[in-house]
Amino acid sequence: MIDVEKYGAAERTTPDLLALRSGLYEALEKAFLDCGLPWQESRLDDAGDGVFVLVPATVPKSAFVERFPTALAEAVRAHNARHPKQAQIRVRVALHAGEIAYDEHGVASRAIIKAYRLLDAKVLKKALAKSDGVLALVMSKWFFEEVVKQSAHAKADTYRRVKVKVKETRETAWIARPDDPYPPLARRTWLRWLGVATVAALISAAAVVLWPGDDSFLGDPRTADPCALTYAEALTAYGTVETFEDYGNFNRCDALVYLTRDREQFVDVRVEFAKGGSDPSLPVQREGTLGIQRPPAQPDNCVRLVLLPDDEQVIFQARETGERPVDLCGMTETVLASALLKLRQGEIARRELPAGSLAGKDACALVDAAAVTAAVGAGPLERTPDFANWGCDWDYTDRPGVVKVLFDRTEAEGLDGTPVELPGFAARVWAAKRSDTSCTVSIVYRQYTDPNHVLTDELVLVDVEKSDEPPDRLCTPARQLADTVARRLRA
Repeated sequence: MIDVEKYGAAERTTPDLLALRSGLYEALEKAFLDCGLPWQESRLDDAGDGVFVLVPATVPKSAFVERFPTALAEAVRAHNARHPKQAQIRVRVALHAGEIAYDEHGVASRAIIKAYRLLDAKVLKKALAKSDGVLALVMSKWFFEEVVKQSAHAKADTYRRVKVKVKETRETAWIARPDDPYPPLARRTWLRWLGVATVAALISAAAVVLWPGDDSFLGDPRTADPCALTYAEALTAYGTVETFEDYGNFNRCDALVYLTRDREQFVDVRVEFAKGGSDPSLPVQREGTLGIQRPPAQPDNCVRLVLLPDDEQVIFQARETGERPVDLCGMTETVLASALLKLRQGEIARRELPAGSLAGKDACALVDAAAVTAAVGAGPLERTPDFANWGCDWDYTDRPGVVKVLFDRTEAEGLDGTPVELPGFAARVWAAKRSDTSCTVSIVYRQYTDPNHVLTDELVLVDVEKSDEPPDRLCTPARQLADTVARRLRA
C-alpha cells in the first residue's frame, strides 16, 4: 500500500493533484518494471491519496525489500524534478502478506486491514517527516522476520523496530527510510533490538484514562510522583538546588541548580512522565524491562529517555538558561543513575493531589470532534491523549492543523495577552504564544499557594495551530473552543 504525504495540503490545486496522482502511478509502474515485477498482472485499487496493490503470490517477496524501495524512491525523485513544489510527492509504503478472499464486490482480508493500519501509523508519518528522502517504509513483524532477515541484500541493520497502535490494531512493526537510511546498528545492538520491545511514538484512536488499581508499570499515573525521581540532593555538587513541584503540567518536577550566588545563572533539571514518543533512529540500551536512549547533546540541553513497559517513558532533561559553561549531560546522567535504582525495582513513590485540582480532570473530555470541526473546520481528526490525559491533541489527518488542550501551572500575575471573557473564568488570548503559527487562550482554573510560598495559577491552555494561516486569524477559533472548555469545566 502506498499513499502520498500531505495529499490534501491547501496549496495543492486540482491540476497539482492530477499531476501528483499521475506521477505516483508512473513511478510505481517504472519501479515495478525496473525490478522485473508483474505490473499488468497485479491488482491496483485507487485510494484517492494513494494506491492499494495486490501482487500475485508467486512473486518473490524479497524483491520488495531488496530493489523495489530504492527504485520507487528514484522514480519519485524523477517526477519531482519535473514538477513545481506543490505537485511534488513523498510517499509512505506498507508491506504485508496474507490470504485474500474475493467476491463480486472486490476483496476482503485481515491482512489488508493490517496493512492499512500500518500505513496509518503516526510513527511512519513522523519517520517520513524527519527524513530528507522521499520514501518511508513500514512492514509487519512477519514480513521483517520472514523476508528481510532472510535476505543478504535487504540491509536489515538499517531498520528500526516500533510499536503501532491504530484503532483495534496492536502490532510490532519495522520501519526504514531507503533513500535516507537510519545508521546501521552494530551487530550486538541489532540482535538486542530483535529480542526485546522498544517504544516509539504511538497513537490510539481511543483515550484510556488510568485510575487507581491500574496494573501498568507506573500504576495510577495521576499519583505517580516525578519529584521522587528528581534526586535533587545528587545535584548539590554542581550548585545550590531548589525543587519546584508545581511548575508546568502535573507530569513533571523541576530542580533548579543555581550556579552563582545571585541565582542569575542556573540549570533547570526536569523529570517528566510521558507517553510514547521515543526516537526510532536511536539505539536502545536495555536494563531489564527498561530501555535507555541517549539523544546527542545540544548546546543548551541534554536529554535522556527511560522507556518503560506499557508505552510510557520518563524524560530526564538538563537545560541551561545562561552562558556559564556547565556539564549538562553530567547532571542528566547523575539524576538518571539515581532514578534507575528505583525504577529497576518498580518502586514508584505516590503523591496526594489536592482536592479541586485540575489534576483530577480529563483534557480529552473538555472538547470533542464536533467542537473542533465547528471552530476550525470540517475534516478527519485523530485524537491523541497525553500522559494521564492531562493534555489532548486533535490533529487533522488530511491537512495542517491541530488543536491542543493541556494543563499548566505558572506563577500568578505572570500571564501575557489580551483579557477575554469566558463563562466563570478569567482568561487571556495571545497570538503566536506557543509557536509562530498558533493562537493560545489561557484559562485560569484556580489559584493557590505552592510549597515554595508562591501564588500559582492552574491553567487550561487551548491552542489552535495551522502552519498555512497567520496566527491572528486563529484566535477566533481558539476563543470559540475556550468557551466550550470553560462551560465543560463548570459542568
